[in-house]
Amino acid sequence: MESSRTACPALQADQLRHLVDAIQEFIVLKDGQGRWLVANQAVIDVHELHDIAYLGMTDLELGELRPQFRAIFEYNARTDEDAWRHGASLIIRKSFLGLDGRINTWEVVKTPHFDAQGQRHQLVIVSRNITDQQLAEDALRASEAKYRLIAENMSDIIGLLTADGKVDYVSPSIEHQLGYRSEMLLGRALVDYVHPLDSDPWAEALQALAQEGHSRHILECRLLTHRGWYRWYELTLTPTASAIAIAIAIANNNSWDQLLLSCRDITERKRYDEQLQALAYRDPLTNVANRRLLLERMGEVLQHATRSTKAFAVLYLDLDKFKPINDTHGHDIGDRLLIALAKRIDTLLRPIDLLARIGGDEFVVVLRDVSASQAEDAARRLCDALQQPWMLDDLSLRTTSSIGIALYPDHGDSVHALLLHADQALYSAKRSGRARIAFHGSESGFP
Repeated sequence: MESSRTACPALQADQLRHLVDAIQEFIVLKDGQGRWLVANQAVIDVHELHDIAYLGMTDLELGELRPQFRAIFEYNARTDEDAWRHGASLIIRKSFLGLDGRINTWEVVKTPHFDAQGQRHQLVIVSRNITDQQLAEDALRASEAKYRLIAENMSDIIGLLTADGKVDYVSPSIEHQLGYRSEMLLGRALVDYVHPLDSDPWAEALQALAQEGHSRHILECRLLTHRGWYRWYELTLTPTASAIAIAIAIANNNSWDQLLLSCRDITERKRYDEQLQALAYRDPLTNVANRRLLLERMGEVLQHATRSTKAFAVLYLDLDKFKPINDTHGHDIGDRLLIALAKRIDTLLRPIDLLARIGGDEFVVVLRDVSASQAEDAARRLCDALQQPWMLDDLSLRTTSSIGIALYPDHGDSVHALLLHADQALYSAKRSGRARIAFHGSESGFP
């Protein structure tokens, strides 16, 4: 028991050290003569003290060892004396080049402690980065006309959220972006304006911030405009709580006072991404799925069928004598016929089914959760529909289609096996004549 009691203070000191080093604010403890007793990792990193035995040294001595920071150390020594003379907590501000490459402004609180005889004992120094706050204060001190001009014409939306996700401030630019006057949103929960499909990522972001406390989170979601439609935005969420506030808030399961919100319109980028997606996954002529998307979706259907022990069917079809139509009437008519063919097939499919063009006049249909008889019925309806006339301007064409059918799991247990067997069944149907249906394994097709 004695040994465990003596180990506890060391363990507690080690834990306290890790906690102090985790704080991003500067923390320094000095004795009455200005010698350094404690400094957290943030101070060591900024002043490049990793290879220096800084404990027991004064700022002026450290300035000799790190001349690039001499002016800062000399300033520290002068303001330490100001705090001792003041006899109570002294708040000052200082600015210097930070590790992020920009001028950072820090609010420094220096609190002197005296012993029972009134002599200098220790000086506690806590520095907080208030660069963003300083920038905001500088903007407010600028002329009202200039500030209004900037705020009302900026493209991004800037705001502050309370701990429960309500709007505490939003820039006037929201009127240009979403059509709301900024005062209309004050006190409203921002989630009320988030698209329902994006509400879960929004909630997850807030939860992550509450758990991590100090980190920044970026997500993409749609926000509702006053006209009732949505626009895509990239949202950057940054906690603004101080280290002390974070420590208090963590105990209450919330780790930030306010949340700085920045919204950038990415609607055009999303539209461009959708166009790229269409080029990657859609047939450019008919706008149905291409081979790449077909293989991906068939893989998903195969996994679903394996888990649910349900069957599905793969139908392979083409237009009989498509080449003569192209040769006689030209490729423009041939392309228009393929577009019309895809539209007619699509009208006969369910929302859960998939139609893909895999080349030329060859199409594949994937029917989910069907039996052999249901697959046959669907193939018959397609065969009948594709024999009906095609009216392309003043030109009337008649065609037929043959269809090969492969069933999962009877005719294959992989995507490529099912496609191969459906293709082989198609040629069995063609050998029996036009406008015919054939299952894999059958020697001939049937009408």
